[in-house]
Amino acid sequence: MNSPPVTRPYFSAVPAREKLFLRSCWAVAVVFSLILVIFWTKTRDLGLILHLQQFRTTPVETLFRFFTFLGDDQFYMIFFGVILWCVSKPLGFWTAFVLLTSGTYSGLIKDLTLLERPALPGIIHPDNSAFPSGHTLTAITVWGYMAVRLRKRGFWLWTAVAVVMIALSRLILGYHFLGDVLAGAALAIPFLLLFLWLSVSFTEQGWDKKFSLPLLLVLALAVPAFLAVVLPGSDPPKLMGYLAGAGIGYILEKEKVRSTVAAPLLKQIIKSLVGLAVLFGIIMGLGPLLPSSVTALGFIRYALGGIWVTLLAPALFVKLKLAQRF
Repeated sequence: MNSPPVTRPYFSAVPAREKLFLRSCWAVAVVFSLILVIFWTKTRDLGLILHLQQFRTTPVETLFRFFTFLGDDQFYMIFFGVILWCVSKPLGFWTAFVLLTSGTYSGLIKDLTLLERPALPGIIHPDNSAFPSGHTLTAITVWGYMAVRLRKRGFWLWTAVAVVMIALSRLILGYHFLGDVLAGAALAIPFLLLFLWLSVSFTEQGWDKKFSLPLLLVLALAVPAFLAVVLPGSDPPKLMGYLAGAGIGYILEKEKVRSTVAAPLLKQIIKSLVGLAVLFGIIMGLGPLLPSSVTALGFIRYALGGIWVTLLAPALFVKLKLAQRF
């Protein structure tokens, strides 16, 4: 799949439409923020959540659990691995980069606000705070980034559907208040636009060509490791560890392995099954040996997972003749 880097304009080649889209994005972020400020108490009222529970039939719950899964870490690990091995290495890596950084950003705000989730009988909540909705935030940043990069009208439509349904799923399933979801969107839009701007500036200035290979490797390890230590909460060591491993592996793979992603369907299936089996073996199987409760050990475990996805798995696929070298 052709996956060009992000370039300006982001949304439309027609200048008037591009301005309209950009202004609309900022308008949504501002309006949602104002709603939170003006109607804070109402956005954290349990009444809406209780009202929605009457529509929670088995088919409805199944549908929204599917969309909530599309915002789960487990799905993204599967999704990015398959994209990187079978579709496009740059698309897979940079979209994962968006997820990991926006997920860290979301987690930081959760740890600063420490707001509780809706108190509903029978609902088992995740062990982190409610505000903002991380699923909503990462849905906008991840699917939005992919839509800008792929530049396909059909994918833009899917992005809109996925974002709305993932956000609604958090309300229907009783995991978040309305204010959490609004905050997720309000915080995600500026983050995505900033990331797009930085991506374009990075490409236009050719910063990737101004750094030597050793310096790139040092930065890929040092920056995530520093953030894993200084940021509060249990998620940064995992997210930053995965980012460090994936970054180091991505840089080395381009220099040393240079595998292609195109292959017959059967080989793509084998690559995906083998790659994911080892990935989950690393992340889950090494848990007792490298527990996340110890910052350094959790960082190392997830870094190994990242290195596997971006470097070791492609090298193995070349060795097994499941992929070619260019």
